[in-house]
Amino acid sequence: MSPDKKKVLIIGIDGCRPDALLAAETPNLDTLIDDGLVSYQAQTCEFTVSAPGWSSMLTGVWPNKHGVKDNSFDGADYGSYPHFFQRLKEAREDAVTASIVNWEPINQEILSGCDLSSRHSLDVEVAQAAVNLLANQDPDVLFVHFDEVDNAGHATGYGVDSTGYLEAVSRADGVIGSVLTGVRQRETYDNEDWLVLVSTDHAGIGRSHGEDLPELRTVFMIISGSSVAGQRLKRAPEVVDVPPTVLNHLGLTPRSSWSWDGGPII
Repeated sequence: MSPDKKKVLIIGIDGCRPDALLAAETPNLDTLIDDGLVSYQAQTCEFTVSAPGWSSMLTGVWPNKHGVKDNSFDGADYGSYPHFFQRLKEAREDAVTASIVNWEPINQEILSGCDLSSRHSLDVEVAQAAVNLLANQDPDVLFVHFDEVDNAGHATGYGVDSTGYLEAVSRADGVIGSVLTGVRQRETYDNEDWLVLVSTDHAGIGRSHGEDLPELRTVFMIISGSSVAGQRLKRAPEVVDVPPTVLNHLGLTPRSSWSWDGGPII
């Protein structure tokens, strides 16, 4: 029997605080945690807005290298520090990458040139597009981004005392559940070994974010899948650990010339 084909699903929940994740009704994420590992003390970069946060997660380097310090993307150096989908292609030419997002700059600026990509204005549409892709395509790595939790934070306040924010986290869990069902319903699922990572770009305080504060830089990270069973986190994760953790699951080793700041966390 041939070994299971390694696959990765990365889910980004924009602006999701770790304490809200604990307080909200999230049965699908709870199941991922039960089947894997979680840290509520993971760290993102000092520029706590979307462009630097997602750039750090998707390039494996901090803003002093990728150059993105705000949502204008001024100073971006993706030529020297490209997204890890490109690095994956350097290590394995036949790898298929996909990105489905709500916040359009992720695909336009950070993940430009990935094999399969689309942008949708509602999280439920993002989830449905991901389900359709999983049914009809064969991605090795799929990134799915949901934005409505962050929108709720700006509108009603971030944190466990905001009913609107917690309800948005619960809705995010619901659309994530549909994506996870889409994974399990793949015709080839029984011969696949999926690693699922879930995290965020930044937290929030009041109705905003952007400052270099521990409460804004402290995020969560979930790592789940059969390959995680019985393992422990090597340390508190950072968002730059996502690319090397993905490559590790795929049986690949980052090249020293890439100068990644992160490392595998399992």
